[in-house]
Amino acid sequence: MTLRNDLFLAKVLNTELKYQYLKNTPRFQKNDRGSIESAKRYLATNTRSSLYVNTVIYGMVSVIFGAETLNSKNVISGDSFILFMLLLILAIMSDTQFYRGIWDMKLLTPLSQLPLKVERRVIPLSLFLYNEFYLPFVTIPAGVIISIGLKNPLPLVVFAMFTVLFFYLARLVSLLLGVSFVKTNTNRKTKRLYLGQLFQVVIFVVFILAIEVVTNPSFQSFIRIPQYLYYFIPVTSQYISSFSIYPFAAFALAIAIIYPAYLHIQKRSFSERMETFVDVGVRGRKGLGLKMKSPIRSLVDKDFKIMLRKRGAIMIMVIPITFIIPIVPEILSTSTGSFQSLFYIPYVSSVFLIDFILLIGLEGKSAWHLSALPITRRQYFYSKLFSIFSIGIIYYGVLIAIIGFAKRNLVSYLLLNYPFFAILLTAVLFAGGTYLVNAIPNEVYSLSQEGIGGRWIFLKTFTIGLPIIILNALLFAAAKYIASSNISYYFKGYTLTIILDTIISYLFLRLFIKRGDHF
Repeated sequence: MTLRNDLFLAKVLNTELKYQYLKNTPRFQKNDRGSIESAKRYLATNTRSSLYVNTVIYGMVSVIFGAETLNSKNVISGDSFILFMLLLILAIMSDTQFYRGIWDMKLLTPLSQLPLKVERRVIPLSLFLYNEFYLPFVTIPAGVIISIGLKNPLPLVVFAMFTVLFFYLARLVSLLLGVSFVKTNTNRKTKRLYLGQLFQVVIFVVFILAIEVVTNPSFQSFIRIPQYLYYFIPVTSQYISSFSIYPFAAFALAIAIIYPAYLHIQKRSFSERMETFVDVGVRGRKGLGLKMKSPIRSLVDKDFKIMLRKRGAIMIMVIPITFIIPIVPEILSTSTGSFQSLFYIPYVSSVFLIDFILLIGLEGKSAWHLSALPITRRQYFYSKLFSIFSIGIIYYGVLIAIIGFAKRNLVSYLLLNYPFFAILLTAVLFAGGTYLVNAIPNEVYSLSQEGIGGRWIFLKTFTIGLPIIILNALLFAAAKYIASSNISYYFKGYTLTIILDTIISYLFLRLFIKRGDHF
């Protein structure tokens, strides 16, 4: 009965977490019997579908890694390191999102009111069944393939042990991030989380850099990885040829430190004190008069304040790093004016559509002001457009500075394409952004990524933005063949793209957001 009770509460906890994100969408606003049954099925599908998809995708990746590893024994250590770094990054992302949802929604309070005993293992059980279930498929299939190919069970045994170890390591890191948010939120005047945000950004960037260096051969010439790092994942040729005590000793030592630390931090993280301080609001300062601003400027100011104050919000500034870092070596190796070099500018501009989605999702439970304030959807859209456009322009400038240190002859080329990037970024944000704002339900009280379409919203938005990117890139590249040859290539390119994007932006604005339309 205890296990059955725990399984039931684990399902309740995760289902309620998903429901909090979805309850304000149109699908959950109807109260007829058919709509209610349809909403229940959708909630169950939404809860499980991502696990199924991730299990298949990462299972295939693991099998491919295992098969490729068998071609050469000397790469077993390196490939294993790559897989376990991927496992660690995915686990931290999944676990952090789960913990943050529980704290933000304060789900433990209503759960404790049920006439059932909430055991300590309910939270980790729910976390594993509905968020971590796909993670073993990142490493275990590779272990199976390697063991079958080498006719030796040791690789699979070691893979299984260190998969468990990395699970608890990811949970520990995720909980430590949560504790750091509380510990650094001690300024009683502003309640700002600068130090906690800094911890999150540093850890995230370090992980992304690590996985990029290991998985992208282009980075090998820039950063040399010490060979001893591979021994932290002890599946090397000397350990699989015959039995060795080292992998088992390394596992025992690591788990003896990580597991007790995880139990201690988990108990502390879900204490009453943690629940009290984790969602502290921002109070206005006394003695300050009200300053009237335009709605758009006020919304832009709010967005940038949220990035500094709200837990996880600064990731909007960090997410583009994960997409821009991998192309830096390729940019350095391309020649100016080539077709390949023209590809990177549209690519970078499209990255910021992800930021647009995340910025809308940051409204969270405070989204009630969208319906309460006299702001139109167009004003709301323009505020997000200005915020993401500013971030994109800054990123492009930083990219130029970074590349300038390694290859100065590319700086002038990137500077000449700065206006093209700004024009293209604006057009992409108009196309995808108007669709996203239009997807926000009316009379919304809680807004998240799930509330505007869930995981599929990324695919839908990029499907809208991709044709615009292609049209701009082709038109700019073909500008040299259009009109008089005496006119500057860049002048012709900018003129044509400005005309095209002005028409596209106007059409998307009229199509998705009508003038005077409110929430």
